[in-house]
Amino acid sequence: MNDTVGVNDAPGRSPRFAFGRNWDAYLWSAFNPVREASARESVIRLVGASNLQGRTFLDVGCGSGIFSLAAFRLGATVLSFDVDPQSVACCRQLRTSAGSPASWTVLEGSVLDDEFVHTLPTADIVYSWGVLHHTGDMWRALRLAASRVEPGGLLCVALYNKVESRAGGSRLWWAIKGFYVRQPRVIQILMEWTHAAYRVAVMIGTLRNPVRVARTYHQERGMSLWHDWIDWLGGYPYEYASAGEVFDFGRNTLGFQLLRMHTTSSLGCSEYVFQRPADGAERSR
Repeated sequence: MNDTVGVNDAPGRSPRFAFGRNWDAYLWSAFNPVREASARESVIRLVGASNLQGRTFLDVGCGSGIFSLAAFRLGATVLSFDVDPQSVACCRQLRTSAGSPASWTVLEGSVLDDEFVHTLPTADIVYSWGVLHHTGDMWRALRLAASRVEPGGLLCVALYNKVESRAGGSRLWWAIKGFYVRQPRVIQILMEWTHAAYRVAVMIGTLRNPVRVARTYHQERGMSLWHDWIDWLGGYPYEYASAGEVFDFGRNTLGFQLLRMHTTSSLGCSEYVFQRPADGAERSR
């Protein structure tokens, strides 16, 4: 029996964080109408439209399902999938709460499974926020997700930014996350509280009120501060890329056009919106 909570560790593969357990805790303890509204606004901002009537929306790595729910509320026909069974269960729970609509389908599958991905219909909007860098093969995952974009459609993704610094940057966090997922639960709990204490100390040191930050954190795409901290600490596999690397891949490998991006200089996610050529004449992949 595996006594490491939060890890899917099947024979023959590296340990990985069980995101679904964290999402399940988030839905039970934090999700509410205010966070739902914030999640919906984040989809509107990234997609660039507040009405998705008549459009199809593919949520790659749907996690909790809150962004699939947002797209459904905006009028889209939604197909959601995730490789983590508990994430799939979370998304299905939200679909049930929305009345089990026929216009919203939830599947279990991996974006790295060529056969599975190519059974999926193409979509006007392929959305994958903070997911592909946790697959263990980020560039292949990005390519396969892009294969489901309709001609003229959008690929909306968020990927961890590459930070190189003397303090370690992205490489250091790769090591920390890999260490965390391999530990027994008692060590994970110690790491979680140490990480939280460090974050609070940074807030205080920069004259920010930790209580106020926590209360207003829902503005960050409907997220919860505590569950985001756990996600960040445990999120493994972990890959990252500079904005230039993502731009070059989108243009030269996918043959897509970059419409807009919201980048960060921190270790967080940068957002990218690419468009597939309307005539389908992408460059060679």
